[in-house]
Amino acid sequence: MNNGSVYLKLENVSKHFHSSNGCLPVLEDINLEIKENEFVCIIGPSGCGKTTLLNITANLEPATSGTVLYKDKPLTFAGPDRLVIFQELGLFPWLTVQKNVEFGLKIKKMQARQRKKIADQYLRMVNLIKFKDFFIHELSGGMKQRVALARALAMDPEMLLMDEPFATLDAQTRDLLHQELQKIWHDTKKTILFVTHNVREAVCLGDRVIVLSAQPARIKTIFNINLPRPRQIESHGLMELVRPIMEELKPEIEKVTRINHE
Repeated sequence: MNNGSVYLKLENVSKHFHSSNGCLPVLEDINLEIKENEFVCIIGPSGCGKTTLLNITANLEPATSGTVLYKDKPLTFAGPDRLVIFQELGLFPWLTVQKNVEFGLKIKKMQARQRKKIADQYLRMVNLIKFKDFFIHELSGGMKQRVALARALAMDPEMLLMDEPFATLDAQTRDLLHQELQKIWHDTKKTILFVTHNVREAVCLGDRVIVLSAQPARIKTIFNINLPRPRQIESHGLMELVRPIMEELKPEIEKVTRINHE
């Protein structure tokens, strides 16, 4: 169990969306602490509010009620200390891999020599240094994900917020990135909050797996994952932990299915 200081704390956080059709409660009374250097995965049925929860922790949208604390202070702005990596990566096709990684550093007005040094460091970390002069359209899906990760790491955030970043990748590429992300997390000691719909992925990556209910989403169960690292997604020990999590998740998926067919 991680014994570091609490980086992020959500206290009774709820989120309601209002429209002409009335009020839609998405999150209800979320209470969660995430510690320094912890890798926390959030899973739940489709559409339950996982991304909304991530957006609230990034301060990209406000909670309707409750409190979000970052290092014991109210979260009042979206800052470079917490960077989001979305499924849609937002890479710039007119820039090379190197220039994409340097982009945030250039905005900070860092000198070109220092930008290049930092970009090279993280391109080596994600095994893309040989592709630094390629353009984005010349890369595979997995390579694009590595560029996005290198770009985020180059900004040296304290926390990475990752929203289903591997969902569209093929199984082989995804498994490779699971191994690489575990090593990067170990080497950089970043705090990571990772949203996924894939239970095996969550168990492979996370120190803890947070299971959300169907809407309005509440924290249903928290599983501590005490398997040694690095983890292989097909290992027997990992699969043994997947089963009880799936048992918790299954009735929530069935609720969503029933609602969608009513």
